[in-house]
Amino acid sequence: MLRIYLLVFLTQTQWFSRVLAQEYTLLESILLKRGYVLGVLLEVLLFLYFFNMEPDINEVFKYAARYSGRLFLGIYLLCFYLFRSAYLNKESLEITQKALGVFAVMHVIHFFFLAYSIHLNQVPIVPTRLAGGFIAYLMIVVYPFLIEKINRKAFHLTYFYYVGFVMIMTYISRVRGQFIGAESEAFHYIALIVLVFVLLIFGTQMVLKNNSIITKKNKSI
Repeated sequence: MLRIYLLVFLTQTQWFSRVLAQEYTLLESILLKRGYVLGVLLEVLLFLYFFNMEPDINEVFKYAARYSGRLFLGIYLLCFYLFRSAYLNKESLEITQKALGVFAVMHVIHFFFLAYSIHLNQVPIVPTRLAGGFIAYLMIVVYPFLIEKINRKAFHLTYFYYVGFVMIMTYISRVRGQFIGAESEAFHYIALIVLVFVLLIFGTQMVLKNNSIITKKNKSI
């Protein structure tokens, strides 16, 4: 009986692995062929939705910035997952680089929404937060162009951890109610827990594995 259960378990595991492989192939195809178009389209649709729903342009940009940031969280987690998977499985970072490029383009649009929302709603700027956020924005835009030239795991992890740290501090401020005009929501607690969990688990898995960085298919550094 135990052998039967074991056989069923192995069969289901193999089936699940094949499904994940198929989903990964589909994701790779979408990112490589239509990633930038889909990223920009999502941001445009998000803006148009609030433009149609809110009569006040101040509120339009406030909500566009807020929900664009939530979309940004999902793309960040996807990029970190792709990088972690490529590293652990000794695969090319090509698909990760494409995802990071989409991430950078979408974040530039998010920055426009955020900056204009701050201007319209006259939100006071905290210099320390501005400096920390500026460094994160700069890293997000520059990293996709440099990923092929970086051969140290620590430098790659510095990018993901710093951007993740800035996001964690942002959600902590949200939870504490330190953002003017934005009350804490269940989403902020969930996002905070997910971010901490991902940084701990992914980081531990990669630190314990001493693989080479592969920037292109069949080319390792």
